[in-house]
This record gives sequence, structure tokens and C-alpha cells, in this order.
Amino acid sequence: RRDLARGGPPPSCPSHLDIASSGLKRPAMAQPSGSGLDGQDDPAAWVRGLGIEALLLEALTSHDRDCGLAGIAKAGPSAAREAVAALGIADLIAKAVDALPPAPLAETGSSPPPLFPTLSCSFSDVASEQATAGGGPFRDVTRGVAARAPLTINARSAESFETELFVGRCLLLLRPARREEDVFYSERLFDGRSRGLEMQVQGRFKRRPSGTVYLGGEVTERMQLGLVTRGLSKLILQLLVKFNPPGMHYSFGDREGRMLPHIVLPLWRAVDRLVASPPGTAPPELGVPLDESEAARSARKGGASLGEWDPSFTYSFSFNTGYIDLPHWKLHRLPMRDVYLSSFWSDSDLRLVVYEDAPGGGHAWRANRYALCVRITHSPAGGG
Repeated sequence: RRDLARGGPPPSCPSHLDIASSGLKRPAMAQPSGSGLDGQDDPAAWVRGLGIEALLLEALTSHDRDCGLAGIAKAGPSAAREAVAALGIADLIAKAVDALPPAPLAETGSSPPPLFPTLSCSFSDVASEQATAGGGPFRDVTRGVAARAPLTINARSAESFETELFVGRCLLLLRPARREEDVFYSERLFDGRSRGLEMQVQGRFKRRPSGTVYLGGEVTERMQLGLVTRGLSKLILQLLVKFNPPGMHYSFGDREGRMLPHIVLPLWRAVDRLVASPPGTAPPELGVPLDESEAARSARKGGASLGEWDPSFTYSFSFNTGYIDLPHWKLHRLPMRDVYLSSFWSDSDLRLVVYEDAPGGGHAWRANRYALCVRITHSPAGGG
């Protein structure tokens, strides 16, 4: 111990290189700020924060039991920290940890997606819906049209879909109620971020859109608002206008059933991240934050363009929000109390949509050319 404290380990004791090659893995938790022990006021706390005392001691004792560490691992973390301090090897620990490879994220398929029992999701068969005859409420007119395919929330890989305008893959990701319910996406997307919902889409347009491409939400029934809920709706709309790029379009629906209640914005400006991959280049991975530079993002959101869509490109884009709690079917974290979505549209379903507003279409649901339509049904009896 005196030799170690004076100036380093004797030949029989492991060096930091030995430790680095002894099978240790960097913990998955974030390393405290600073490089190694530089600038750390409490080295013991730094070592404890890395959570490697037991592994370190095991590595040391497996190399040379004469280092004075035999049995310390059994004595508990406190004795381990005292031993590390007494041996004077904190700097060696720091260098060893810095040399370790990053801990891998949770493996794909290592755990099933969490269950959200109050929600069911599917890709809508919009072409069949639009082909139905007659007018009136959307839900009545389209009652016999089945969903095209189910969509698994927090699927471990993006699920495929195709419409008349777009072919691609989609992920609908929700923050789990408890982190341990979905470590897979907590590590990749939700830890350290306020978002509670993220939708990621990747694919290509089958033709060049001739109108503006919008992103947003639709409701399957005309909204019947009282005096209080109409005033609250207008307040929320004012907040949306204030904090979103220009170009928002909304409606509470009409009596004829021509237009669904909706809030949409030009996709080019509204999405959080957008990456255009030319032919011959690999598109980015989904399930993690998309890598769009801040300069490109600022130029896209602040520019006058509403998007130039090239059918030969693959587009990857994501939208997220921290204000919608879908499992509990409410808006939250607003500058007011939580508001349940059923207050606005009763038992109607929500549709997350991407569509081209065809020239002269006026956002009518039969005229819209849908690139994507994800229908979400909430069932309180499901356990939420």
C-alpha cells in the first residue's frame, strides 16, 4: 500500500492497462462531467457514481491477491471505497474507465414493447374510406371500412405502410409510465428529454406533390363545443399559433361532414427533424433522434419554402411533443390544469396524418391525398 501511495504499483500489481483489459465494461449510466478525476472534488463519489467498485476489486484480486484487496469485495461498498483511497489508485481507475468501450444500448428484441392497454392503433385504409358513397358524419359513412393493418406502439422496428402518395415505414413511440417498462426506448429517445410522444416516418413519395404537404391531427367526428370548451379551444389554438411556424390550418368540422376537425401545419416547417437522403445514400436509423444539423434545421423552419419533394429521395422525419398524454387521453403541462381530450371530441378517434392538400381541395377529407394516416382509439376500460 505504501508503494502504491508513493508513486505507483509494483510490478506484481495490475496497472490501468491491466484493468482496461480485464473484461470490465463501462456502465450504461452517463459518466460524471470532467475527464477522469480532473476537477472532481470528491474522487470517491466519482468512483461510486461509475458503479465499478466491485468489478474493479474483482479485477485487481484476480491479478494479484497480495495487493491487499482480498476479501474487501465481500466487506461492502464502503470498505471498497476506503481501499481504493488507501491504495492511491484513483487516477488509474480514471484512466481505466476512460479506456473502456461504451456500454451497449439494450439489444433489439431484448424485451417486448410495453403494453398501453387504453390504446389501439392502426394504419387507416384511406383510399377505401374515400371511395365510400354518400355524405354525413365520417364515422357513419366509413363504418364498414376495415383498418389496413395494426400498428404496434413502441415497436422494436419500424412498421411498413403504403398509400397512393407514399410508401415507407413508421414508428409511434410513447414514453412509458415507468422507465423500467421500456428501457429500450428510454435509453434511445426519452431519457433527458421532455417529449412524451414521438412519431418517426421514413420513405419516399410515389409522385411529386402538387400541393402543400401537411402534418397534424384529425378527429373522426364534428366537435360539439359548449361555451367553456370553445373558449378553451381558442386559447389552445392561440398558443399553437404562437409557438409554431406560420401556416397552421384548423377547423372544428362542418355539419355536412365534408371537413373533419383538424389542426395541421406544413410538414416541411413543422417536423422536429427532417433528413433527405439522395439515391445511393443510406437513410438514417429510426428509433433514435434523427441527425439533422442545427443550421439545416433553422434554415428549414425559418425559410419561406414549404418543401420541394423529390420522389427519388428517401425522406426521414420526426415529430414530437411533451403536451399530449395519449394513454390518459389528455393534454398536460400546459399553463393551466390538465384537459381531457374527450372534453373536446367525446369518444371520437384521433388520426395522426400526413397529407397533400390538393389544389382546390380545401382540406376536405375526401379530397386530401394522404401519405400516412394512423388511427388511434382510446378505451378507458382498458385500464387507463
